Amino acid sequence: MARVSIASVVRGLILSKPFLRGCLAEGIVNYSSLARLLSEELKVRGITASHGAIKMSLIRVRNEILESEKELKVKLKLVLGSTVLQIQSDLIVVTVRKHRVILKLVELVKLMESSRFFQILQGVNTFTFIVSKEDSVKLLEIVGREDIIEVLNDQTAVILVSPKEIVETPGVVALIASTLYENDINITQIVSCYNDTIILVESAKAWEAYRVLETLIKSMRSQLQI
Repeated sequence: MARVSIASVVRGLILSKPFLRGCLAEGIVNYSSLARLLSEELKVRGITASHGAIKMSLIRVRNEILESEKELKVKLKLVLGSTVLQIQSDLIVVTVRKHRVILKLVELVKLMESSRFFQILQGVNTFTFIVSKEDSVKLLEIVGREDIIEVLNDQTAVILVSPKEIVETPGVVALIASTLYENDINITQIVSCYNDTIILVESAKAWEAYRVLETLIKSMRSQLQI
């Protein structure tokens, strides 16, 4: 196989493994060790290449990643640096079998119009509702308890309102999710609605999630001012 093809295969392997991409971008990879590791993967695919060829491919891939990361980081800073946070507490999440919801759409729309907070998500076989606690009894009356699959109480929505550029900026939701994960905060639901990103967490973790995301946003803003 031509060397340029080896480079293409190595690039594909690296880009399919986000943790390796991240390590390359940060410059914390031993190229020789990684080349040996990838050599075994290539052999499984029926491809034989020297460590030197793989190592040179890795260096080229890192240069590509660095250039791409540079542009992406600027976009992320612009989007998150212009994002503001809101919070909605006392919510519940109700998952219902699909057929029940379809029969009750008119009543549900009326509840939606008057509710403090109301989100509806359609899955393959279910609908999931995120509603304010004060409207939960009415919701349960409408959909009927016999078709309810799951109810999550004590939920809070941390809402990120971003500029419209978020729609065309890759990595925003990934950065938000990974930041919360690194701080041991579980996301129970995540909803994207144009330029709003709605993160649902247990109420006990809500203010911690808010502070973590606020710190992330402030960090992005400070870098924009440099």
